[in-house]
Amino acid sequence: MLVLALEASTPVVSAALARVERDGDEERRDLLAEVVLAGAGTSEGLLPAVEAALSLSGREFSEVEGIVVGLGPGTFTGIRIAAATARSLAFGSDGSVALMRGSTLAALAAPALAVRREVLAVLDARRGEVFARSFLRGEGLEVAEESILCARPEELVADLASASGEPLLVGDGAVRYRDELSDLGEIPPDDSPLHRATAGGLVLSASLESVPPERVIPVYVREPDAEVRRDLNPWLRR
Repeated sequence: MLVLALEASTPVVSAALARVERDGDEERRDLLAEVVLAGAGTSEGLLPAVEAALSLSGREFSEVEGIVVGLGPGTFTGIRIAAATARSLAFGSDGSVALMRGSTLAALAAPALAVRREVLAVLDARRGEVFARSFLRGEGLEVAEESILCARPEELVADLASASGEPLLVGDGAVRYRDELSDLGEIPPDDSPLHRATAGGLVLSASLESVPPERVIPVYVREPDAEVRRDLNPWLRR
């Protein structure tokens, strides 16, 4: 099965092509191509990244059998655009392309778990907060929304200070709040690729199980920024 992966929940927009082979209980996932556009706007960068990944892999979209999309948490606009793009591409295939859900936090953690048994994935949630989730190698990468922490950095430190082990902290939240979070564990240098949640990480982490389009919905964890601004502005209230 040829799988297209889309990740745009952070300022890093990416797309990847992977070949997935299943034989009974055995599964093999081979990354054929990945295009990562750091700092690109989601609306401008996502489809060009898809086209570039297809070109690099020497494949056509007509060969794609599944699309996995990172559904957050992260930037609300990026998540919405990625989810809508995945649904639109699948709809245009007349139902021949399966849709699959992926977690941005799991995509961030998956490459880091190759070098450290315990990982704390931390994404910048803006408003002085972070989204965070702990992962242990071998325990699976499924992420329930209720298991995701959304807190100020100092609150995260207080919540996790008593936890055993010394995790590897990765993500743009770990970079931004390095001074506040460094007591929790090791944080790689700012330019480490481990801080990027990418489509390649989705290929590693997602279950790749087909879901109906109505389940391909953003995982916001908290209220979107636009709704908060509406609540604060009396002229926008209804």
